[in-house]
Amino acid sequence: MKCILAITTIAALAAGACNKDITVKSQTDINTVNACQKFQGDVVIDGVSGIGALSLDNVQQITGDLVIQNMYDLQTVSLGQLTSANSLKVINNTNVYKVDVPKLTSVSDFQVIINPNLKELTYKNISSVDNFQIITSYISQLGAFTADEVANIEVLSNLQLVTLDFSSVKTTSGYINIANNGKNANVTFSALTQVGGNASFADATTLDISKLSSIEDDFSLYTNSFKNLTVGQLSDAKKSITLSGNKFTAISFPKLTEVGSSLNIANNTNFKSISKTTFPVLDTVPGSIIIDGSFDNITFPSLKEVDGQVSLKGTGRLSCNDAEEALSAASNIDCSLETVADDEDNSDDDEDDGDSSSSKKSSKTSGASSHTTTAAFIGSAVALAAAFF
Repeated sequence: MKCILAITTIAALAAGACNKDITVKSQTDINTVNACQKFQGDVVIDGVSGIGALSLDNVQQITGDLVIQNMYDLQTVSLGQLTSANSLKVINNTNVYKVDVPKLTSVSDFQVIINPNLKELTYKNISSVDNFQIITSYISQLGAFTADEVANIEVLSNLQLVTLDFSSVKTTSGYINIANNGKNANVTFSALTQVGGNASFADATTLDISKLSSIEDDFSLYTNSFKNLTVGQLSDAKKSITLSGNKFTAISFPKLTEVGSSLNIANNTNFKSISKTTFPVLDTVPGSIIIDGSFDNITFPSLKEVDGQVSLKGTGRLSCNDAEEALSAASNIDCSLETVADDEDNSDDDEDDGDSSSSKKSSKTSGASSHTTTAAFIGSAVALAAAFF
């Protein structure tokens, strides 16, 4: 077998097969690539039928892209010696259940996308990577990830994956998007300080972003199940902050002084009080503020400037008068709060007098009619809804 491989390698080198792009059409083409320890070019394996096991165990380096996609007969991929590639893309292979790249350490783009039956993804130490994406798989664990600087990280719709450990990552030049993974997903970015794009975290049971200090784009948390959110070091959020559909009972941004765009807090059913410790030093919101939920208290002790509209909606003990006083830095407030008195919490046995709660609506505007205020509120609500999808 070794003699055959040696002869094939000599033939491949003599023909220059290791120094040009190749689109694989047969097992013979795969053998040609596998004869090269260093392949200088792109290897594209796209839609080739009849191949159940793909092995490129002799290749150590690919200077171009390795693309394995639309291989509907494929079940296993073995890249036993591969240490580096410009990119590794394993995309839309519906029956593949195992991808083995145990020695891979350096890759620009690592994309494992839409492989719904993939259960085993083996890598041991990715220390250099730009774009890291694992989307729609059945894997239950990640390999070791030791890169400290990354462009983008996206881990979505891996329903068996419950441990997402990116504790080595200190900065990203682009985005982070984590959502719809295992039911009890634990997400760790314990060393992360700066995000160069947007950061979105959803459907997590725990989230460690304790050192995060700066975000260049939108910061969003959706449908997370942990109770306490503390973003202790964040002082600079260049665009919007959105907290929606979470199980939070307490929120704290102790160092946040300015939100670059809008602040949106909506549908967090257990969060009832924006207290003096929630945003203690927040002084400027150049965009809008949308608050929707069941609130008993709203306090912004340092708020001095709100340039956009404030929209308040929901049911709780908080009245519009109190809310408007707390947000007196804003000149354009649309309030539609249904205020419930303390003694109305258990009023099922009381005689119905036709007024079981008091509803208060008010509008505080400057240079705008009530129609303008309503339109702005609808625009803000549409913008918030668009952010969900």
